[in-house]
This record gives sequence, C-alpha cells and structure tokens, in this order.
Amino acid sequence: MTQQEWQQAQVDRVGDAVKALRGDRSAQWLSDVTDELGYRVGRSTISDIENGRRKYIAVHELLMLAAALGTSPAALLTFGSVPDGELELLPVRNTSGIDAADWIGGGRLNRFTPAAAGLPQDHEQSAQLIATARERRRVTDTLIETQLGGLAEYPDPALVPALKDRLSGLISRIRELGGVIRDGGDDG
Repeated sequence: MTQQEWQQAQVDRVGDAVKALRGDRSAQWLSDVTDELGYRVGRSTISDIENGRRKYIAVHELLMLAAALGTSPAALLTFGSVPDGELELLPVRNTSGIDAADWIGGGRLNRFTPAAAGLPQDHEQSAQLIATARERRRVTDTLIETQLGGLAEYPDPALVPALKDRLSGLISRIRELGGVIRDGGDDG
C-alpha cells in the first residue's frame, strides 16, 4: 500500500463509520448537531468524508463528528475492526482493532503486535501519567460508591480511609509527573 493509499484508507474508515452511525439521519442533521455542540462541520464536508472525496480529516472535525454521533474518536478511527479485526494502524504496521483503539485512547501499543516492532520506546512519563490518572478515576468512583452505599449494604469500615489514602497517593504521583490537579484534587 502506498502512502497515499494508507492515508485514504484512514479517511475512508472514518467516512464509513460516520455514514453507518448516522444511519437514516441526513448529513445536514449531523452538521446541525455539530453546530449545537459548538463547531459546525459542514454538510458538504460530511458528505465528502463519507464518499471518499476528502483526502484528510482535521482533528477538530474528527472530535466534533465523534461527539455528535455519541461515540469516541477511537471508535471512528478503528471502525469495523474492533475487537479482533486487523487494520493498518501506521504504514505497513498492522494490529487488531482493539489494540489500535487502546493506543489511540492513551494506552500503550501492545509490544507483541507487529505494529509496535521497531517503534521508539513509550514516553514513560506520559504513559505513567495517563495510567495514574485512570487509577485515580477508578479509586474516586469506588470511594463515591462506597460512601453512597453502592458496593455493599455494610461496607468494611476500613475501606473508606484506605481509599482516601490511595487517592492521596495517586494525586501526589500525578503532581510529580506534571499532571494538572484542580481544586485541591481530593475528589472524595
């Protein structure tokens, strides 16, 4: 596959996803929804993406189309390949749809996939920051559920203090990694 063919395949996959996800609704409807969300992607642009006449998709268009369709940019970029289908993630670098979606969404590229062969090592600080931020969200959600009584009728009384300690440690680690914590960041 040439570079131009690879590039067009990426755009075509998104176009297929947009067309499938909007279903019977018109391109004008989708354009109107993007406008309601704050940035209009024009009807003709949507039509050109869906019909393969567009040679690129701008990041802002990808984000707006995903939001308007109630999905993620990763779902549009990996359309038709999740979980076990294969796609050419990078030129001459194939991987499964789910591995591609994970990587696009901030995870690490599976190092055992052919797509990872010969790529530079992950930027460790970025990878740690994303992983720690995700863990913070999981701990925060568990803490909230525990305090609302959602985990068990009679939760272990030591659970809430343990979760708060874990959350405090995660927040400290996020700050060490250069992450942004707002309003004190205690989440609980």
